[in-house]
Amino acid sequence: MNRNELKEKELKFLAKEYKKNPQDFLKQTFIESVEFLEKFGIFIEKKKSFPLGYIKFWPQDFIVEEIPKIGRIQTINVENFFNKDYNLSAAREPTLYATLVKCGLSTIEAVQDLASFLNLKGIQFSGIKDKDAITAQLISFRGVKRIEELQKINSPYFFLKNVYSGKGVIEVGGLKGNEFTVLVRTDSSFQREKFLENLRNIEEKGFLNFFYLQRFGTPRLINFYWGLFILRGEYQKAILSFLGSPGQRELPYFQKLREEVKENFGNWPKVEKILEPFPLIFQNERKIVSFLKNHPQDFIGALNQIPEQVQLWLFAYASLLFNKKVSLYLKQEAKLPKTLPLILNKDKKDWLFYQEFLKEDKIFSIPLKNLKPFPYIQWRKREIKTRGEVKIQQTKIIPQGVILNFTLPKAIYATTFLAHLFNLILGLPPKNISSLPIDTKATLGKDSLEEILNKFKEVIYPKTENILEKFI
Repeated sequence: MNRNELKEKELKFLAKEYKKNPQDFLKQTFIESVEFLEKFGIFIEKKKSFPLGYIKFWPQDFIVEEIPKIGRIQTINVENFFNKDYNLSAAREPTLYATLVKCGLSTIEAVQDLASFLNLKGIQFSGIKDKDAITAQLISFRGVKRIEELQKINSPYFFLKNVYSGKGVIEVGGLKGNEFTVLVRTDSSFQREKFLENLRNIEEKGFLNFFYLQRFGTPRLINFYWGLFILRGEYQKAILSFLGSPGQRELPYFQKLREEVKENFGNWPKVEKILEPFPLIFQNERKIVSFLKNHPQDFIGALNQIPEQVQLWLFAYASLLFNKKVSLYLKQEAKLPKTLPLILNKDKKDWLFYQEFLKEDKIFSIPLKNLKPFPYIQWRKREIKTRGEVKIQQTKIIPQGVILNFTLPKAIYATTFLAHLFNLILGLPPKNISSLPIDTKATLGKDSLEEILNKFKEVIYPKTENILEKFI
């Protein structure tokens, strides 16, 4: 089955579960307040005075367009399949490049689908773009035997355009930055002049470059624990938590399901049966369980079934320490260094910056022997800027909220910038904000979104819509 078929199968199953007990599928509203963010080491002064702001009510409320190091911005506009400005000669130039435009799917998921369609492994991209958004980015392929294979790809979640051939490949981090067009929906408490003053101050002085919540695995927000457990050599504990610990923002239905998995931990045929209806939602969990069914005590081997996730968990833990250290400088009113290293380096000097936190977590000095079973982990020096800079292209305050068109350098979260302007709201939208679809680009005097919205009409819906009701 392809993703569309699997997704429909999952939704039909969940619709039956929803009909049995609708209470298990009630969404909540999450306000990312001062107190909530401090759990992730994020401290922003005067944040309590910021207005409330809801993002991603509609996918088109959050548009991301990649800016490569060389070449033009990757726009979401519907364009030709072939790039008219480049030649196409796969025989002489082994790499094919294309703009991937997607909606309702993460970059990793879209690339997995492409790899499945094309029976390829060598699809590369420079950065992971938001799932809950409309995004465009450059990707590269190697091993495509016939261009017709690309042209046959059909998905309601993404399309390819501007295909051309060349040499080399896209490298992770190989971009200049991203341009964002974001609608933040506000309520009647929004104060225009106060907001604009704060915006001008941030544009002039920058903002604190915290790793935002996406880094910690939404909706569960607990993946840094799994990175810590692996560093400690507690591999079984990492798997137990990954499979069975309910997430902070998961629906009650999935929280209960994870509790059931935890109760049956070790009975791998039973756990496999519990997860069987969810080939997409629990695809990584299923890989681990499938391995453990045949190798019940090989927890290292199980973790190695999902190498990309293991790396993300370790990065999440390193990011949490970075956030905590930046916040500590602020609270102690000490001078903030321009950069701080991440702990993902074998040089112990970089660990010293986080000595108090590492001792608290009982891993100082870091026991590198516990990471030897994972040879794909990339240990190298990484200096992260403690402040981020933003370039505001356009700002427009409308009755529904604020449209911001801005660019950020690579590896800086748009939500981190927005969190310095708003107390962000996600999940179930509050009733006192507008649900009206807004053509943000047209409102800013740019090309209308009409054509791209029509392209993704099957997967575009507001956060207030319960898609399970379509399958009852």
